[in-house]
Amino acid sequence: MRTELKGGYSIACSLDISPVIAWLRRFAPILCAAAMWGSSAAQTADEALANGVRLQQQGDLERAIEEFRRAVELAPDRVDALSNLSVAYLQSGRPAQALPGLQRARAALPEHAGIAYFLGLAYFQTERHAEAREVLAWVLDRQPGNGQALHLYGLSLLKLGDLDDGTRALERVVAADPNNRQAAYTLGSAYIKAGQAELAERLISERLRDDQTPEALLIKGSLQLAKKQSQEALELLQRARSGNSDLPMLRSQIGVALLYAGRREGAEEEFRAELAANPGDFNANAFLGWLLQQDGEQARALELLEHAYALNESDSGVQYLLAQAHSAQGAWSEAETLLRRVVEAQPDFTPAHVMLARAYAKLKRRDEFRRQQEIIKRLNARQQERDLRGVDQLYDGSVLSMPRRGAPDSASQRAPRP
Repeated sequence: MRTELKGGYSIACSLDISPVIAWLRRFAPILCAAAMWGSSAAQTADEALANGVRLQQQGDLERAIEEFRRAVELAPDRVDALSNLSVAYLQSGRPAQALPGLQRARAALPEHAGIAYFLGLAYFQTERHAEAREVLAWVLDRQPGNGQALHLYGLSLLKLGDLDDGTRALERVVAADPNNRQAAYTLGSAYIKAGQAELAERLISERLRDDQTPEALLIKGSLQLAKKQSQEALELLQRARSGNSDLPMLRSQIGVALLYAGRREGAEEEFRAELAANPGDFNANAFLGWLLQQDGEQARALELLEHAYALNESDSGVQYLLAQAHSAQGAWSEAETLLRRVVEAQPDFTPAHVMLARAYAKLKRRDEFRRQQEIIKRLNARQQERDLRGVDQLYDGSVLSMPRRGAPDSASQRAPRP
């Protein structure tokens, strides 16, 4: 299973489901086979199940699926047939096909925690994260020590944008199983996304110091990137690529590092490559959208930025960039809505106030326009005072701090006229 966090720095996570598969195989047949044992159809279904398990153990999933499917056709109500077929589908990377059987199995055995866990896994892998969270919470109420369910529950929370609770869940997983590297990788990524570089650094020091796997190098490189150490980040990320060039999110992180190093063309190439393999990558959508917007490709930029916004609506950087794209299209109402959220989150970010004043001017909302003019005057005066002291305190957010091409827009620091 691979997943990635929505927004910011993300990594690939794998979850070894084989122990729970073995557990479900052991108990589901015992619970369900006896009811049908007397008929010839059941005996034939037993033979199909036995053949399927043997083929599954030999690694021949396709033929195992054929046998499990035959067992379901012969005995449609047998939960062991449904569950074995569904687990085989999950193993073969087809969670959508696993869902119907697991839903039927759970309806038949609503108190079976193993079936519920696999249903949660299928929901997660089909991007139905709210349903995954609900089912996995039910499992954890009955099995608080189920580390795999807790891990998947934490990932579901992260996918739903609940960074705090998701992080806490992963902290519990790592505390209970310090050798769970996949949970450590995801936890490190979550810390970086939340701007908690110190916690990420401590985690790396305690759990991943000697880990030179591509996943660990991606986390270490992402931490350096968050600290604005672009050259150090690039070296670590390139080492990760030499170990696994297909690691999700790796290309977009390399792209960000190249962009901060002033290598725009290489960065754009990395973002495009990431999107070709992973269209849901937040950074690739946001950064490539920003670059295309600068190049005047407004329609494509708007498409990418809207996708990034859908992935993480709370990111003030994407809100600002999307507002720019809307204003370029003359959609001032849409821009105004986004810009109000930006200035609420970043009240000292002058360019957002400037653009918001423009929006109010275009929308003929004179009172709001004048209020923004006053705010811009105060912010400019404060910035001039800082400049006289030699202090650089420009905004340093996750997307708004992206490197500029050429000189900044001189209009960005003055109020427009109505």
